[in-house]
Amino acid sequence: MDNREKLNSLIDEACKAHGVTLVELDMFQAGKRKTIRLYIDKPEGVSIDDCTAVSHFLSDALDLDPEIIPGAFTLEVSSPGLDRPLKSVADFLRNKGRFIRVTRSTGKPITGKLVEADEDNLTLTLKGNAGNVTIPRSQVLVAKVDVQI
Repeated sequence: MDNREKLNSLIDEACKAHGVTLVELDMFQAGKRKTIRLYIDKPEGVSIDDCTAVSHFLSDALDLDPEIIPGAFTLEVSSPGLDRPLKSVADFLRNKGRFIRVTRSTGKPITGKLVEADEDNLTLTLKGNAGNVTIPRSQVLVAKVDVQI
């Protein structure tokens, strides 16, 4: 197993141990130091304690095998944030039941409660008694969670 596979395995283990899902992993070089940035989520939302627990678990595991990430590195663990665009089917499924705002290729935005998502389509329930609308994913320019106030 190479170092990237070991790292992915440790990240998976850390997320499972703390009941969160990995949303995104960014690794990049910042000067002489590598930065590993994890975005985690769970249905009820991620707390600071969740981020801290995953960070400590992963940091301790990486300290045991310094060959996985040679040299100095920074580990960052955070939630993806509400304004993060939804891109993958997993992103949409995680937000099922929430209101989302979709800007289509026509430029016209539409807001509704996400009731279904797959590789091809999104189905939203519109406010009031307007019913459901199915939007082909190929027409989605940007989709974000619409925070209801």
